[in-house]
Amino acid sequence: MPPLSSSEAGKGGGSVSMKSASDVPDALAGGGKGSAGKMKPSILPTYSTSGSSKRSKDNFQINLNQTVEEHTVPWIAALTTYFGYAVLILFGFMRDKAAKFLSLFFPSRFVPETKEGYAPLLTDFQHFYTRRLYTRIQDCFNRPICSAPGAWIDVVEREQTEDATTMRPITTEDGKLSYITALNLSSYNYLGFAESDLEMRDQVVDCMKQYGVSSVASGTEVGRTAVVRELEQRIAAFVGKPDAIVFGMGFATNSTTIPCLVGKGALIISDELNHASIVIGARSSGSKIKVFKHNDPISLEQMLRTSIVEGQPRTRRPWKKIIVVVEGIYSMEGEICRLQEIVAVCKKYKAYLYVDEAHSIGALGITGRGVLEHCKVKPEDVDVMMGTFTKSFGSVGGYIASSKEVIAHMRRISPGSIYACAMSPGCAMQSSLALRMISGEDGTTKGRDKVEQLRRNSNLFRSGLERMGCEVIGDRDSPVVPVMLYNPAKMPAFSRQCLERKLAIVIVGFPATPVIKSRVRFCISAAHSESDLISALRAISEVADQVMIKYKWNGRPNVIASAEVAKQSRHPQLLNVVGCWEATHFAWKDTLTIEANGRFARGNGDEGCWNIQERDGRTLLRLEWDRWPTEELELQPEEGTQSPVIKAADISPGAPPSPRRHVFRGTGNIIISAGTPCPGTLHAKFTLRPLPVPVPPLALDAAAGDLRNDSLFGFAFGAPV
Repeated sequence: MPPLSSSEAGKGGGSVSMKSASDVPDALAGGGKGSAGKMKPSILPTYSTSGSSKRSKDNFQINLNQTVEEHTVPWIAALTTYFGYAVLILFGFMRDKAAKFLSLFFPSRFVPETKEGYAPLLTDFQHFYTRRLYTRIQDCFNRPICSAPGAWIDVVEREQTEDATTMRPITTEDGKLSYITALNLSSYNYLGFAESDLEMRDQVVDCMKQYGVSSVASGTEVGRTAVVRELEQRIAAFVGKPDAIVFGMGFATNSTTIPCLVGKGALIISDELNHASIVIGARSSGSKIKVFKHNDPISLEQMLRTSIVEGQPRTRRPWKKIIVVVEGIYSMEGEICRLQEIVAVCKKYKAYLYVDEAHSIGALGITGRGVLEHCKVKPEDVDVMMGTFTKSFGSVGGYIASSKEVIAHMRRISPGSIYACAMSPGCAMQSSLALRMISGEDGTTKGRDKVEQLRRNSNLFRSGLERMGCEVIGDRDSPVVPVMLYNPAKMPAFSRQCLERKLAIVIVGFPATPVIKSRVRFCISAAHSESDLISALRAISEVADQVMIKYKWNGRPNVIASAEVAKQSRHPQLLNVVGCWEATHFAWKDTLTIEANGRFARGNGDEGCWNIQERDGRTLLRLEWDRWPTEELELQPEEGTQSPVIKAADISPGAPPSPRRHVFRGTGNIIISAGTPCPGTLHAKFTLRPLPVPVPPLALDAAAGDLRNDSLFGFAFGAPV
């Protein structure tokens, strides 16, 4: 792929050979006039139209008719949120004015915050926000812990100082820290490698004994130890790139490498919700920056087309290069990048693609290889792959994976490589051992099991929050599960109530999010047990009722009147499934009790939620287990009958189950979303038959008279109206 100009983009681009590393510095300096045909060579690899190193020619289809659903704030939530902030700001200004007035009479009590004759050192509004808004709820932020950040953590209890500006830890009578042991729903411990008692601990300690705690030198000097070199080779092979470079800090990985790829005369097109490290790196590069609508390939294509046609500002010369920057999982939204469509757009307009996999590497894909594996995108279709070891690997630092030429340039030019201290040998060993386990090189399936457990835990927790009526954003399979709070007063209330119930959670507000989009962000881990998550959901439901954040609650769990169901169903008289059933599963045989409140329970105590759906002319009973994968069963006639239609003459005092003479049958498929079976699962029988129960005479008379009477069937459960 050649360096992009507007004329080349319109022609589909030509083939340009890959430039040597010696050509790189001039290209990054942004020298030259920038005119077409006189551009400096690009550091990013260029691809010929033939050869083994070319980009994949797979053509992903862009569905231009598919619209991206924007998250909209309910008007009542927006109104109350703005009103709440207005009250806080008003009282804050009143307190400031009062303090300034009282300082004239009590100068020792109200000391001016700025020295006489000096300009304020802190930005006015940010300082005001900290003093008058943040300090009121500071006990909900920056909570210290005194344990390993595993599934359960010890949160240090704190109290405000006398001037109410800071927090101090509470100690016991013997001088020890007072703490609360809580379920950790806040750390990025996605695969559970942060636990302090894992088998790899001894190997990490041995590495530190050999190499020391720190290399105390940059990677270009003597800081690149053998452990770091091994990690670079291992991560490059894991993500499918020729080479990789490791940095000691994840944030610095973006902020110090993006300026090495682009400079003056180049264009960066960034997702509007990209991480702050990407924003800082882009701003420090000197390139022109444009943003496209969040996770919207159509908006990206419009932005690319317009930018190529218009060229550089004022001069209208072609851009020296264009690079598109996206994330694998957006950490505040829990959304997964639509990478297939974005790759197709970048190929069409010959733009380079930079993917930040900080939250997706190790957490997505069957083998944990991130968003590329999840979206079925080949590594050669992404020019630069970035990731961190902080989330899924239980360590610190980050990496850049790309071609050998790009990585060689990074080692010589990136400030994170030539000025910053190299990655600690112990942290590098921890990351390398975690990678070894995930990829299965240790000869076990522990890594694969962790990835699968994380996916199941994430979907279980997300489904539970959705069922209770919370406004959950993001995508399934994402370990980041945000729930909207909106109102500023609900942030501290939710956080404090959860901590009282031994749940450690993170609330997020302005400036990390827009003012009216405050939220709580749950981070799920493979180290969580299913019983832990189910208990947490029960506690969160209580808090959500108190704080009133069940914005999606409609009064009943996924329920509509049976009269409405009757209009949609082929068999409306058969939709009353409440009662006891005989369940013959391919793995067990037991009773199943379906209750009218939307819950069901198996005889052994396993529970879940249920609903009835109409899909493709079929009536389906959907059983969403709390601890097991969701299963669907189709309504079928009872043995010996032609159709599941009940006649009044068939109902008598001695007849088996009252008017439900039908069964539900399925194959025990694992359903992952919207009725889509999980590939590779067993197809085994799962049958539900109604147990014989006594039928009240009044119900028999009503059934004989009118089988569609709502007073007989009460409510049936289905999709919300």
